[in-house]
Amino acid sequence: MWNAWLVDSFYKYYGNDIKRWKGFILLAVDGSTLNLVDKKEVVDYFGTQDNQYSNTPIARIMQTYDVLNDITIMSDIQPIKISEKAMITSRISNFFCDSITMFDRGYPSFELMYLMMAEEKSRHFVIRCKKDFNNDVKQFINEKTNTKTIELSPTRYAIKALRLKGFVINKRTVIKIRMVKVELSTGEIEILLTNLYDEQEFTNEDLKFLYGMRWSIETSYGTQKNQLQLEQFSGHRVICIQQDFYASVFVSNIQSLINKQCESYVDQINKKRKHNYKINRNISWGSLKNNIVHLFFIYEPKELLIKLQHLFERSTEPVRPNRTYERTKKVKFRRGKYKTLTNYKRAV
Repeated sequence: MWNAWLVDSFYKYYGNDIKRWKGFILLAVDGSTLNLVDKKEVVDYFGTQDNQYSNTPIARIMQTYDVLNDITIMSDIQPIKISEKAMITSRISNFFCDSITMFDRGYPSFELMYLMMAEEKSRHFVIRCKKDFNNDVKQFINEKTNTKTIELSPTRYAIKALRLKGFVINKRTVIKIRMVKVELSTGEIEILLTNLYDEQEFTNEDLKFLYGMRWSIETSYGTQKNQLQLEQFSGHRVICIQQDFYASVFVSNIQSLINKQCESYVDQINKKRKHNYKINRNISWGSLKNNIVHLFFIYEPKELLIKLQHLFERSTEPVRPNRTYERTKKVKFRRGKYKTLTNYKRAV
């Protein structure tokens, strides 16, 4: 509830200062998992991810992130058996009417796209899909054209799922979808699906840019897991894990809002330097963690917020554009940097 209040206040009071692209708020959706402590109550609720070596307690998390304003607008933590698609389809009505939402290739489905377009005011989306998503995509890959609009029919699974949600559809129900080919920096061709039909207003390069912006949510997860130590929980009960998760999202958003207050200062120093600079999030978090509790115990927090702003401004780092790293996949239980141990507590 606190994060919802914070997000609502941001979009209400920032007004014209909210960053947009062609008038749209840009959202990214992505899921992840959290390693949990091996306790019976936790295992019974969240479940485990099993392999030949171990049964690891795991939670599934989902976040919707404003990539231009660095704000997590929605978040959820559920048992591992709940799929990412199921988690996000229940939240579509909460997307802003004036937003474009980017999804990775694990999300495309007739059900999701239909629900995005079935709202009272259709929600816009850009979704990367696999090359074998359906016959239309397979055929499009071999064609010379780089953009094509089709009528997509539902699968039997989509018909069943949407009927359970109260929609009256059948195999003759179709939705209008634009397919777009984009070339990645590696030379690989990827396919995007969207309901942004205007090829003049939203070119292939525009859609490539939009999908590229989705990477920001990966960075946001990295901040929460590494700097905020999201997987190191303060307790060993289900409610403690849930509270720590939502508190982490809330604190991350507070940090982003204070960062925004530093933008005018950063703009000024950038005019005098060869390279652009930004607030160093890692160091600014150190300033915030020692003061955040006080924000909720003082009647007038303005003075403390200004103090934090000045502390943030002391630590900047150069912006390094176009940096790319090969993404390596590791075994999940070895990847977690911070873990909750039953016989250990942090001193600070």
